[in-house]
Amino acid sequence: MTHQRPLIRNPARETLKGGGALFGFNVFESLRPSVAKIAAQTGYNILLVENEHVVHNDETLTNFLILARDNGLAPTVTVLVPERPFVSRMHDAGALGICLSHAEEPEQVEALVRWMKYAPVGERGLALGANVDYAGSDVARYCREANEATMLILKIESWRGVQNAAALLDNPWVDAVVFGPGDLAAKMGFHGEWEHPEVVRAMEGVIAIARARGIATEPAIYPRSADEYQRQRAAGIQLFGRFRASEYDLLRDGAEREISIYR
Repeated sequence: MTHQRPLIRNPARETLKGGGALFGFNVFESLRPSVAKIAAQTGYNILLVENEHVVHNDETLTNFLILARDNGLAPTVTVLVPERPFVSRMHDAGALGICLSHAEEPEQVEALVRWMKYAPVGERGLALGANVDYAGSDVARYCREANEATMLILKIESWRGVQNAAALLDNPWVDAVVFGPGDLAAKMGFHGEWEHPEVVRAMEGVIAIARARGIATEPAIYPRSADEYQRQRAAGIQLFGRFRASEYDLLRDGAEREISIYR
């Protein structure tokens, strides 16, 4: 029997389903070849493209998503609302995943699935372009594979989202959950205190719910040593890297380190 080459694959989702770890690289403004290539070369395997706090040129964004895929990365785009213009278009442009910011209600997740997945699961409209490397032929097989390949991530960053975590994560299409600790802390009355015990406790509660359902999560507090990373992996945490930091932070960290000897 000959094995058909998949029309679409998502290496990040395959890694999660196999119990492996994802190392995310969060990109705000720098949609450049250097960013994708260096991220891939240094061991990151998923690019989270920020689309809430910045404005991207559509052509540049499409080029970057295709570039990321061509370098073995899984580009995932954040969206503010689970509506067709913001979800289906991102997948058609080449995104392999969607991260919903400010996830709070199970109806949001249902809407996200509706526009991420093809029938009979959802109602995503069919187009065969960047999403299928411009080589689509077997439409039925592509739609089946795309439904399995597209990755759904929820970003919980409010007390409402924490309270509704069980209902949010009951949807069988949710692959992973991340946090917006800055917004969560502010909405809990602890502005700027990302690691306040109450904020950490809230995130850990969501993590426990996710782990009970086999859904991947990031840690409440990222590891600061290799030993701590290994402990978190042993506890079932799968998302690491720069999900909460941006290329701004990497640039600033490097610039400050290099100039420190002159001060």
